[in-house]
Amino acid sequence: MRHVLVFIFVALSNVVVAQDVVPWDAITDAHIGQELVVQGQVVRTYDSGKVTHLNFHEQWQGKFEAIIFASAACDFRVAPADFFLGREIQVRGKVSKYKGTLQVIINRPQDVWCTDGTQVAANVPVSHGFKVGPKLKNGVRIVAWNVENLFDEHDDPYRNEGNTRTTVESRKARLATVINHFNADVIALEEVENRGVLEDFNKRYLQGLGYEVVLFEGNDTRGIDNALLTRLPINSVTSYRHCDYVDAKGVTRRFGRDLLRVSIGGEFNADVYVVHFKSQHGDEKSDVKREAEALKALSIIQDELDADPNYRAVIAGDFNEVLEMDESKKQLSVKFFIDAGLIDSCAGTDKYTYNKKPYLSRIDFVLVTKGLAVDMTRGAVIDEVPGANLECASDHYPVLVEFAVAASGEDSL
Repeated sequence: MRHVLVFIFVALSNVVVAQDVVPWDAITDAHIGQELVVQGQVVRTYDSGKVTHLNFHEQWQGKFEAIIFASAACDFRVAPADFFLGREIQVRGKVSKYKGTLQVIINRPQDVWCTDGTQVAANVPVSHGFKVGPKLKNGVRIVAWNVENLFDEHDDPYRNEGNTRTTVESRKARLATVINHFNADVIALEEVENRGVLEDFNKRYLQGLGYEVVLFEGNDTRGIDNALLTRLPINSVTSYRHCDYVDAKGVTRRFGRDLLRVSIGGEFNADVYVVHFKSQHGDEKSDVKREAEALKALSIIQDELDADPNYRAVIAGDFNEVLEMDESKKQLSVKFFIDAGLIDSCAGTDKYTYNKKPYLSRIDFVLVTKGLAVDMTRGAVIDEVPGANLECASDHYPVLVEFAVAASGEDSL
C-alpha cells in the first residue's frame, strides 16, 4: 500500500501530528470505517443539486469519490464543483461505501485543502445570538417544515442510515435562524432522527422560545421521524405508528414514518396532525403506499368530522405529491383531503416547497378543516427570510399559517 507522510499542525496545542495520506486509487474496502486523509487530482465534478461529486477518475463508479452534500456546500464561498475541478486535493474523513463506490463525505471546508496551498474560502453563518421575530398579535402561528435529515453524530446500529450524515453546526445555525425568526407557536417537523437530537437543538438554538418537544420513534428504516415543537398547552398526544391498514393491493401496512397527532388546548383548541407520506421513489409501489397512508390518515380525521362537523384540525407536513397530479397516475394523497372538504391554506400560490432542481414543486401542505379555517388569516410558502439562505438550511421551504384565535402576543411578521 502506498502512503505519503503529511504533518498536520494543531495550533492551539503546538502539537505536530503525523498522519498517513493515502492516494485515492489505493483506497479499498479494508479502509471502510477508518478516518483518513486521501489525496488525488479532481478530474470530474458534478453537482446534482443535492450532492456535489468530486471524482478522481472519469469512470468513477465502483472506485472512490469525495462528496459534499448541498447543505455543506453552502459553507464554501465558491461552489465546490467549480473550485476543485482540476486541482490536486487532500480530503479528511471516514471512508464509507455507497452503492458500490467508496467515498469520503466532506462535512466542512476545513476537511479539504489544495496541495498547492490555495486557500479554501469558507462562509461562516451566525452560530449564536439569533434574532427572534415578533410573536403573532392576537393569534396563533403554525409552521410546517421538512428540515432534511436533522441527525446526530452517532451511528444508529438499528437503522439503515445509508448516506445520511451528521447535521453540521453551520446547518443547525441556519435552521435556527429561520425558526427564531418565525417565533411560531407550533412547529410541525419532518425528518428528525430522534428525540435526543431535537431536545439538544431546542436547548442550544431555540432558547427562550419556550418549546416542548413531542416525538415518538416511528417506523422509518432510515430513522427519520415526525415531531412537533409547541409552547401552547398539550391536552394529549397520539402516535399511530402501530396502526394497521390495508392498501389497494390487499397488503397490510403501517405508516412508513408515523402519523403524529397532538391535541392542543387553550384558545386554539385544535388537533395538529404531522405527516410525512411515502416518497416518489419506487414508481407504482410507492404510489400505492402513499395513497394508503393518505386514506388511513383521512379516515381518522373523517371519523372526527362525522362526530363533530365543526371539528378543528390541521394536517401538516410533507405529502410528497403535488395537488395537481394527473389522476390517471393514482397519485392522489393531497386531493383526497381536498375532496373531503379540507382547505389548502396556500391555495392559489405559485411557489414551490421542494427547492432542489429539477424537481421544484409544492409537496408540503398545511390543510385545515372548515371548523378551524374560519379563523385562518394567512397561509404562505416562505422562500425568503432575512439573514438566512433557506436553500442551505433544507431542501424544503417552510409553510406558515396564522389563525386569529387568541388575545395575546406582540406584532406580526
